[in-house]
Amino acid sequence: MNVERAKQRFYKEDQYNNDRVFIELIETSLTPDMRVLDAGAGAGDAFPYDIKDSVRELVGVDLDPRVESNPRLHRGIVSDLMRIPCEDESFDLVFSRYVLEHVADPQAFLAEMRRILKPGGTFLFLTPNKWHYVSIAARLTPHAFHTWYNRKRGRADDDTFETLFRLNSARDLRREFRRAGFEERRIILRECCPNYLTFSLPSFLLGALYERLVNRFDVFKVLRVNIIGEFVKSGSAAAD
Repeated sequence: MNVERAKQRFYKEDQYNNDRVFIELIETSLTPDMRVLDAGAGAGDAFPYDIKDSVRELVGVDLDPRVESNPRLHRGIVSDLMRIPCEDESFDLVFSRYVLEHVADPQAFLAEMRRILKPGGTFLFLTPNKWHYVSIAARLTPHAFHTWYNRKRGRADDDTFETLFRLNSARDLRREFRRAGFEERRIILRECCPNYLTFSLPSFLLGALYERLVNRFDVFKVLRVNIIGEFVKSGSAAAD
């Protein structure tokens, strides 16, 4: 058995695909009259959702100029997520995939998300858990190593960003979102296929064993790789 055959055997079902689970959460949150923002949309090739025809307007924001030609959007805007050129209370729903781990100032970022959301608007996210072994390794190694490792995996250097992990545990998320004026609707921790361990069959099988263990027993959920969250804009920000 090689890695590819092992992957097909153990991970042929979508239940282990956290992107798929996140897309389903987005889809079930939509109504046709919504204006939606993809915060960190990029070129549109890394996250295969298809909701353009399900909403009134889908806008994407990213520093990558390719966002302007992203085919999944009605409109792409080149901008820093801390200063989005949209009016207050413009969107019913904002979602982000693998963005929170790069946020340097959680309160400034969440204040901007809150500004552009309508009252009662929803913020959905998928982000790494800082207590997973991949995130721990990322925190212990320099950015140059991440760039080299992702290059070996076929990712362009420009698509490897510095990771800070300031919004990457259930505890941190609850604290920072509450301070910023959001109410928690759900936080889900999920392990998935050990894609970072596909360089050898023994490492992949060890990762698969880890996945089965932490997904089966809730006592280990703090060690799962991804956090999927849903928070709603409340009436006012909490006092410190």
